[in-house]
Amino acid sequence: MNGGIMTSTEAEPAEPPTVPPVEVPRPALRSERSLCIGVIVWSDDPEVEPTVIADRSPVTLARAVAITIHEMLEDSDAYAGATEFLVENPPPQDWVLPEDVDDWLEALREATPHPSHSFHQIPLAGGADGTNHTVVNRHLQQALRDRERALTADAPEMPPPGDGHERWLGR
Repeated sequence: MNGGIMTSTEAEPAEPPTVPPVEVPRPALRSERSLCIGVIVWSDDPEVEPTVIADRSPVTLARAVAITIHEMLEDSDAYAGATEFLVENPPPQDWVLPEDVDDWLEALREATPHPSHSFHQIPLAGGADGTNHTVVNRHLQQALRDRERALTADAPEMPPPGDGHERWLGR
C-alpha cells in the first residue's frame, strides 16, 4: 500500500459474488381486457338518475363507489338512518385494505335498500380505447342505411357492407 492508495499490483481483483437468478412472478397476461362499472341507484324513484362510475381497476372502482355513497350520506338528509349508519361504520380514512371497503359496502347493503350499488365487468377488445371500430362502424352504417330507407321509400339501394361499396363511395 502506498500512502493509503492501493496500486494495481497490491489489490487482488475481487470476484463479484454469484447470486442465483430470482424468479419474479409476473401477472398473467389477460387476453381480454375489461372495464369495471359501478352503478349507484339512489332511490326507487325512476326520475332519479343512477350514478355510473368506471375504472379499469375493480379495487379503485369499489373505493370510488363507496366514497361517493359515503359523501352523499354525509351531505343529505334524504336517507333515513344514514347518520346512525355513518356513526356505526368506519369512515373512508379508516379503510386501509380493499376488504375494508368491501365490508363497508356489504354493511350498507344489509342496512338499507337505497342507496344500492352493483358492479359489472365489461370486456373490451379492439382499438387503443378498447373499441372494435370496424365492427361498430359497420353496424352504424347499416343502421343509418336502414333508417334512411325507412324515412324515404325511394332511397337508392346501397350494397351491403363488404361488397366493395367503399369504392362506390369514392374511397
